[in-house]
Amino acid sequence: MILVLHMILAIGYQLSYLHPWSQYVLCIIVMLSLVWITRHHLFTTQGRMFLGDVLSFTLVISSLCIGAFCVATLLPSWWSLPFSLLGQLSMVFLMTWPFYLYFTHLISKRPPSDATHQLIILGAGIFTEEVTPMLKSRLDAALHLQTLHSNTFQFIVSGGQGPDEPISEALAMQRYLISRGVPSSHIIMEDQSTNTVENLVYSKKHFKNPRGICVTSEFHVLRALKIAQRQGLTLVGFGAPSPLHLRARALIKDYCGLLLHHSRTWWIFSLIVVYVKAYLILS
Repeated sequence: MILVLHMILAIGYQLSYLHPWSQYVLCIIVMLSLVWITRHHLFTTQGRMFLGDVLSFTLVISSLCIGAFCVATLLPSWWSLPFSLLGQLSMVFLMTWPFYLYFTHLISKRPPSDATHQLIILGAGIFTEEVTPMLKSRLDAALHLQTLHSNTFQFIVSGGQGPDEPISEALAMQRYLISRGVPSSHIIMEDQSTNTVENLVYSKKHFKNPRGICVTSEFHVLRALKIAQRQGLTLVGFGAPSPLHLRARALIKDYCGLLLHHSRTWWIFSLIVVYVKAYLILS
């Protein structure tokens, strides 16, 4: 909905010949609000590097957007069309980015209140037979939810064995949960998947009904929920904290991945932008 709204606003600005400065202001306000909410990161070296990486990425896209619009105004008629399209695409990309960050932060701070007893934990790469810090964080988040809700969850641990992994991620997760007091009868293993799509596709058969909770790293939640939705699952997400030195790059990667799930919307938007620009040139 937010993506489509910004696309509509972008087309409106195109028709009015106005540059969307108000949208930039909104983007800056949301970003500053996020910095304030996560201001505790300012007191650690890794935290400052994380915030710096996120803000640097935002500035790069802002520069691309403004630069494309500036070049489009300097070129004659049809030569300006590709730069105008680039400016519109980068503007929508830029304006949606702060909202993605906000909802990602929100999901990691607000445990779901859903009363379901089904919970899926998505795997992450391992190097030994022990879970990595990132995977441990996901498992601990799931155990935290069980404590909060006083529920006896049916845990679905999902993750296969990669070529450089000694055992499957699902087996490593099962062993960790058992070591933390979870009965083996409450754990279902899905050990064939090699990516997020396969996580949800192969795990779908283990859901007694389409409702449940999905636990993964905070940067990964929104994309995982979108994939689950396409599989007919109605999941609510809970994000586990990821290592700060990996978080910024992971956020950017998953944000791009999430937008690619709306490829048809992007194509329709691009065609409308080109049509409107051509109409304005001819008129």
